[in-house]
Amino acid sequence: MQNKLKLFSYFRSSTSQRVRIALNLKKLEYEYHAVNLLQGNEESEEYTKINPDQRVPSLILEDGTILIESMAIIEYLDEVHPEPRLLPQDPIQRAKVRAFCELINSGMHPMQNLRILELVESIAPGYDKVDFVNRSLTRSFKALEKFVQTTHGKYTFGDQVSIADCFLVPQVLSGIARFKINLDEYPTLKSIYNNLKDLPEFYKAQPDQQPDFK
Repeated sequence: MQNKLKLFSYFRSSTSQRVRIALNLKKLEYEYHAVNLLQGNEESEEYTKINPDQRVPSLILEDGTILIESMAIIEYLDEVHPEPRLLPQDPIQRAKVRAFCELINSGMHPMQNLRILELVESIAPGYDKVDFVNRSLTRSFKALEKFVQTTHGKYTFGDQVSIADCFLVPQVLSGIARFKINLDEYPTLKSIYNNLKDLPEFYKAQPDQQPDFK
């Protein structure tokens, strides 16, 4: 009997949600292994053997190979399971899609990461976490709104779902639910998000659809 993929995930983790969306789009079955970040599960000896950086997501392949980091995981899935394709074949378009993803991955996500927020709390006890993150995300959402003016169709890049959408939806959802982002200020992003969020592959990846949701 062939082993299943094993995804180590936390329901509220936007990086984990990206990979859940990609797995759903590729129609790949996987075992869900919850890693509760609020309880410090990621620091356990068992999980540290899987991911020395003590973060989620991690994906264990059927042969036992361990992959970490959402961008690397999704690109691997796209190379090994190319349908539906999530990265364009054209080199210029592929670079633009990756750039969009990095605006979120490198520019936005770190500012709302639990590890960073705890560090800021240790330096400035009692700071307004929501306001802190909201200010940072607002600047980045303005950049994303400008970016998609020349790329969007129904989705972030034209009318085909791409890895950019796997990154956008979790970021928007997190911004709305946790950090008081007003999506009405970004009408193009709002339209794209509304076109994506109820697609079955995206809906099933939502935090409230995960077995560890509380």
